[in-house]
Amino acid sequence: MASTEKPRIGFLLALAGFTALGLPGAALGQLALPSIERTAPNWNSDFDFSARYQKGTAIDAGGSFKSAQYEATTRLEGPLSQTIQFNLEASYTYTDYDFGSASASACSQPAACFTNDPWQSVNRLDVAPGASLALSPSMRLRISFPIRWNAEGNSDANGVTAGMVAQFQWELSHDLVVGLGIGVRNELEEDVAVYPAISLDWKLGPSLGLHTRGGPYRGGALELVWRPSDFFQGVLSAGYERQRFRLGGSGPNANGVAESTSIPLLVGLEFVFSSRLKVVAEGGMAVSGELKIEDQRGLPLASSHFDSAALLRGRLAIAF
Repeated sequence: MASTEKPRIGFLLALAGFTALGLPGAALGQLALPSIERTAPNWNSDFDFSARYQKGTAIDAGGSFKSAQYEATTRLEGPLSQTIQFNLEASYTYTDYDFGSASASACSQPAACFTNDPWQSVNRLDVAPGASLALSPSMRLRISFPIRWNAEGNSDANGVTAGMVAQFQWELSHDLVVGLGIGVRNELEEDVAVYPAISLDWKLGPSLGLHTRGGPYRGGALELVWRPSDFFQGVLSAGYERQRFRLGGSGPNANGVAESTSIPLLVGLEFVFSSRLKVVAEGGMAVSGELKIEDQRGLPLASSHFDSAALLRGRLAIAF
């Protein structure tokens, strides 16, 4: 048993590491790395508040930008029967972008110019109801239906995307749980996207673990966690972030589409004060970043990479 399981585990680790760390941003963005779902024997809920700051950085096409993001998330989960578990996650995210003073006079095409303050504040609302079915003591089928509205506050065009994620989750051993599935969702002014959904939770030792963290959307992170005590743990993570949103109804590119992507590399400290209160502080860099501007039909107008930028992120988690 041990001789066959070690190669299997090694293969899974290599696959997960290659998936989350080895692929370029464009390829990594074509999959989801959701968190492993836990069995909830009783109904419970929790609330998260997080803040994220990306330091100012230069855009290759000209100009610079920085951003600050604030997110509030609530989750509810519990059993509907001995084999069916219900879960609901909802969040609101506000992101403020600062491109500095607009300089439209330097732009030959103002609608496609990053120095023309192309967008300011973006509001995102996510709702993801779902359920899971226990097929056996070690296998679970997990389904969720993510719905997202992502747009500038004064947008008067459609900013909604929606889809479905279905995943089989296996407990291969007491120390290893893996998930493999597929997601389907529409995109703003793009074709429907189909992508794999891969999850992993692997206890490498008494105080060391490797797992994925994310939701039903494309993107997520792979985390290496060191937990020397119940109070404190250190986290090393790498992932992919993508925000695609509808632009406002006024300005040179009214109701256009914008996109921001990057690969965050973070080192974090997590403090567990009790089973109901947790505080996380992280710092690192956003690398391989790119900004895109499209018109209201989704036709490309401009795209440019931006320099690596320092990242700071904090999170407060409260369970009820």
